[in-house]
Amino acid sequence: MQKIILAIFFICFLQHSVAQPNKIAKCWLWKAKEGAQQKFELGYHKHFMWHYQNGDKPVWFCWQFQSGPRYGQYLDVSFNNWKDFDKSFKPDEDDADFKLNVEPYADLQTAFKLSYQENLSFGDSAGLYSKYIRLLTLSVNDFSATREIIEKLKHAYFSTCKAFFVYKMIDGGNLNQIFLMLGFDSYSDYGKSENFQEEIAAIEDSLKIKPITAITSETLSLRTDLVTLPK
Repeated sequence: MQKIILAIFFICFLQHSVAQPNKIAKCWLWKAKEGAQQKFELGYHKHFMWHYQNGDKPVWFCWQFQSGPRYGQYLDVSFNNWKDFDKSFKPDEDDADFKLNVEPYADLQTAFKLSYQENLSFGDSAGLYSKYIRLLTLSVNDFSATREIIEKLKHAYFSTCKAFFVYKMIDGGNLNQIFLMLGFDSYSDYGKSENFQEEIAAIEDSLKIKPITAITSETLSLRTDLVTLPK
């Protein structure tokens, strides 16, 4: 799964209407077919509106990658609790509308689930509306030690970013990955996270631990034109 997982919201990752994010972020990564980007975006919006107009009120967001090897691809995220997966909304009609409006115009790259780490995060659902999300994927070999590092980062970034959401891969990818979603409303603020890697290294040195083996950084922008977002 390429390495999606990458970092976080998702993460994406992450909402509970107006307060804290729901626990599970269910994520899909889409790549529009050659020459079909506009048709995909239109069809994606139509499919979302089918849910909305049929009485389904999903907590559903769409981000587009602005950097990295997945540049231009779409991260489609719904925020749920585990019990939500035990029920389906008009599955046959849903599938028919999806095959009509979405499937012909894009290829699904991967699907996965992330678990929200509330104790390591800060910010409410307003953070999901940040103009830019810096998505950081941490590959780790020791979750307990990594939590110590993220706890220190959380305090360091409390006055720097609009939101600091932490997610853990639980299904569909490498289970040794943690994702951070840092929300910013301008690149001036985004730039305050420029030395993220050095900050991680300094914390590791101070704690005398090295649990993080790799870091991937990507930028997401929220596509409010593709979905009707809850306020």
